[in-house]
Amino acid sequence: MLDQFEYTFFDAEIAQHFAEQCHTLGLETATAADESPTGEDLFEVKVLGSLTDELAEQIEEIYSDILFGEQAAQIEGNEGEAIADACGVQVQLASGEFTTVAVHPKIMNKILSVLTIAELQKFLAQVAEDIENPKSGPICRRENLPDL
Repeated sequence: MLDQFEYTFFDAEIAQHFAEQCHTLGLETATAADESPTGEDLFEVKVLGSLTDELAEQIEEIYSDILFGEQAAQIEGNEGEAIADACGVQVQLASGEFTTVAVHPKIMNKILSVLTIAELQKFLAQVAEDIENPKSGPICRRENLPDL
């Protein structure tokens, strides 16, 4: 069981949409407004209680869809004046813990112009796997290469 996850948004309506999606899964949430170090409005949504791995994955998928769909569209449409300083992709480590990889919004938009969210998450999961479990020798001699 995993306890209390927090998710950051830069728009109150998008944060509320995420909270509503969590409620459809039968989860309780708490939302709080805050401010980033650069003065930007932030909206933290906490998913309360313990979560199974399966439920945590469902929430991560909802978060990714919203963050990289609705939130990224706002940043992309802002023409040079991004409303966010960073985006992030959560990756589950071998220990079961999640870590967030920070990515600048302009780079994230470029990545998402050629990869789906699922492909990006799979790529970063492979990077995490190879960092946590270093492999030696040439790649062409490895047995279990990543697939699509």
